[in-house]
Amino acid sequence: MPAKTSECQGISVGLKDAEKAKRFLSEKKLFVRGFAPKKGKGTIAFPVAHKLTLAELKELGAGAKARQGKFKFEKSGLKQGGLKERLKGKLSAKELENLISSYDQLGDTAIIEIPPELEKKQAIIAKALLDSGPNIKTVAKITGVHSGEFRVRPVEIIAGEKKDFAFYREAGCGFKIALGKVFFSPRLGTERLRISKLIKSGEVVGAFFAGVGPFPIVFAKNSPMEKSVAIELNPEAVKCMRENAELNKCAGKIEIIEGDVNRVCLPRFKKAFDRIVMPLPKGGENFLETAVACAKKGGTIHFYRFVDRNKPFERPLAEIAKACERQGGKFRVLMKRKVRSFSASTVQVVVDFKAE
Repeated sequence: MPAKTSECQGISVGLKDAEKAKRFLSEKKLFVRGFAPKKGKGTIAFPVAHKLTLAELKELGAGAKARQGKFKFEKSGLKQGGLKERLKGKLSAKELENLISSYDQLGDTAIIEIPPELEKKQAIIAKALLDSGPNIKTVAKITGVHSGEFRVRPVEIIAGEKKDFAFYREAGCGFKIALGKVFFSPRLGTERLRISKLIKSGEVVGAFFAGVGPFPIVFAKNSPMEKSVAIELNPEAVKCMRENAELNKCAGKIEIIEGDVNRVCLPRFKKAFDRIVMPLPKGGENFLETAVACAKKGGTIHFYRFVDRNKPFERPLAEIAKACERQGGKFRVLMKRKVRSFSASTVQVVVDFKAE
């Protein structure tokens, strides 16, 4: 029996931009569930909620191959609508107001935050996630805030398959992630690919706060870098990173070091890096001076930070200026932008700058 099709607004991009586009559309809640992406000759089309604006197209950055229009998509097993839509009739209007409908998905594992007032309804919420399609087989809830030396958030499996690890794919790479024991954000996938495209042949890249290895491994598989030095304090994350480097067949291009960035880098890596990535959004400012000291003259630093939504760049630029001044140099901003929303008052930004 032929698959059922239906016409829907879509955007077509080149295959090399497929993962970046899918992640962008999901993060912006533009991806329409219920339809399967449609592959063409060297392209793939995704169903979207509406025609993308010029600003959205620019942020997507899919290049000349991006094309919008109506496409005939095959219907998939995924139910349409978000989590809140699927829970209508199962939760009261007040409960729906309190529901946190966004969640992270690591492979077939969904990680969701359930407010205290909805604890008694967690089984219903988890079932709605499991029933959303075959892509979710495990549901875990966050049981605490980022805490401890390694800033991890504990989780508890509340539905589906019991497991200690999630397996996540991005940019042609696979990652084993110890649930509740390491920090990992799938929401920076677009950033990892963006920086990969900036890396030039022969570069030595410092990956600070490397976690389970998403930045250095994506770089190793998608850029012509010579090597990356990946530094991480959490021993559980280091263990996963070593396994992930082997899994992705790039261990020879990544030097993995367990330790604190400030203690490891100086004097061992002074003026050693052509590029440094700093994806620690809270507390990373305490390592800026070390980054400036470890960057080669004219080296590029990618600095991430949580900031006030109304004054997104005032604080990070002041912190960069102070760090450079202490190292006897200046800096030049290459690019600055908001990466994602974190809360009603907070956004995450990135500033790319050259230490001169």
